[in-house]
Amino acid sequence: MPWRGLVAACLALGWTGSAAAYDELPRGLAKLTPAEVVDRIRVDDEVLEPHIVVSTQKAWDRGRRIEGAHASDVHLRALVDRESGAVRWQVWHELVYDSAAREMVGVNYRVDGRLQRAGLVVAEQWQDDCPGVDAAEISCNRYARFVFEIPDRAMQEIAAAYRPDSRAPWRLRFKDVNGGSITSGLAPAEAAGLLKAVAQVRGERLAGG
Repeated sequence: MPWRGLVAACLALGWTGSAAAYDELPRGLAKLTPAEVVDRIRVDDEVLEPHIVVSTQKAWDRGRRIEGAHASDVHLRALVDRESGAVRWQVWHELVYDSAAREMVGVNYRVDGRLQRAGLVVAEQWQDDCPGVDAAEISCNRYARFVFEIPDRAMQEIAAAYRPDSRAPWRLRFKDVNGGSITSGLAPAEAAGLLKAVAQVRGERLAGG
């Protein structure tokens, strides 16, 4: 089935608009261990860039249903400063949904039991999979890329939540200007694996100059 038809079918089956919270990770993702994540980590060490990019994008490259959208890609990135070794932690989401463009203004999550809110450092939206002018009236899918940053304490808390085979995500909620939301979650194994990979990058590559 073409990608447009596949996504449309998923949306029709309720991959968006679900009233339930995003409470479970996909089974395959839940089975990932931090060690397996480390093995799938991608390191982009471009000498003309100020940061070494360490990414979990290949750790789990399948889409998933979340509350309010279909997530075609969810992953974590670490930006390791080439000079100081300081790390910035980023959460990346690429989403597909069938409603009008949504003006997201931030994301909510909890750390140490307290509600936190982060702004978006990237908020891109576009329209694709549109039928030709002679085709029947079919809504185009909406695509979005949202990126926000979280502090080291949050990364540590997500990683510490890892339990083998647990399907419980570390939950987060994108909020739009009209009060609507899209609820997603991260796999603790990804955070734990990324922390280990970043420690290795800092210890080996930065020490070597």
